[in-house]
Amino acid sequence: MLPRPEGRDDGLPKITPTHTQSVNRNLTAPIGRGPSIVASKRWCGPPRVYKRGHYSMNGEFYGADVSKDHLDVACGGRVERIENTKKAIRGFVNKMPAGSVVAMEATNTYHQELADTAHCAGMRVYVVNPRVTRHYREVRNLRGHTDRLDALTLAGFIEREYEHLREYQPQSAGQRRLKTLLRRRSKLVATRVKLEQSMGEIKEVRQEVKGVIDRLERLIKRIETLVEEQLDGNQDRARIAQIAGVGRIVSSALICDLESGSFRSADAFVAFYGLDPRPNDSGKSRGRRRLSKQGQRLGRMLLYNAAMSAVTTRAWAQIYQSCLNRGLTKVQALVVIARKIARTAWSIYTHKTVFHPARLCAAP
Repeated sequence: MLPRPEGRDDGLPKITPTHTQSVNRNLTAPIGRGPSIVASKRWCGPPRVYKRGHYSMNGEFYGADVSKDHLDVACGGRVERIENTKKAIRGFVNKMPAGSVVAMEATNTYHQELADTAHCAGMRVYVVNPRVTRHYREVRNLRGHTDRLDALTLAGFIEREYEHLREYQPQSAGQRRLKTLLRRRSKLVATRVKLEQSMGEIKEVRQEVKGVIDRLERLIKRIETLVEEQLDGNQDRARIAQIAGVGRIVSSALICDLESGSFRSADAFVAFYGLDPRPNDSGKSRGRRRLSKQGQRLGRMLLYNAAMSAVTTRAWAQIYQSCLNRGLTKVQALVVIARKIARTAWSIYTHKTVFHPARLCAAP
């Protein structure tokens, strides 16, 4: 925010910027009317006073509700709608003040253009889990759900919480293609399983269902071939694939995530998949620990499948049996193995080592 000219008295109370935002700030602001919400680089007078007496001290926190055709961008209590196109986004971002903070929900691929453009322009970008913002709306007790309200909610949320969130880092074209292939394969596998389970009892359409499943199988194999071509010659992936129980698909997912982000420790990589325990304590009460599951869902599922395969090998069988002897259920023991596989993959990738079964220990 530019400094106010000396001697100018705007008559507003002298309060700190951290207390100028209300959870119900300007919910009646119209879309696309009045001045642009992009801050000007010249002095524009004192902060604009909105209805209900709330005002904004600066215009550097933006919340964007993303859809396929347009973006609703909120800042300082106002909302502006722009097209979700490269030209419109670039023109809007170029007018934003340097160092702005932009938040948006993850919406398939529709948010990537705004996120990449803002990041390249030097903005701090945060792609937020929609579940988090949904809970935040409930806390604010908003009596409605519209694109405009979602944008305002994101702007308020990011202003208060951005210091505790992980900043967005763009992926390369190859990394995005690999992640897309893995996700599409997962969808096809789930569709195949549903068809086999739901249509198998209807004898009259058994041949037709078999034909559909065969076509799905061929499509799945074709995608797996594309994944192999994408990772051809990747030595890190080859070393991770040596972990007992980890096959081509699991190693592909692990290397995709390891190359896409920077993980300071093995614990951070485990938490990335939501395999970290969540405490549930209050006073003297010690509740049951459960997985947070606040992470990459596909990778968590693949790691669990890898654990089911790994416990049948000599490398992991002793650890699995040790967990069962301690009183853990089979599911809990498999989760322990899945966490250990993630830790091992992180260590192999970070330290450029190879898998040594003898280095595995029985501790979880």
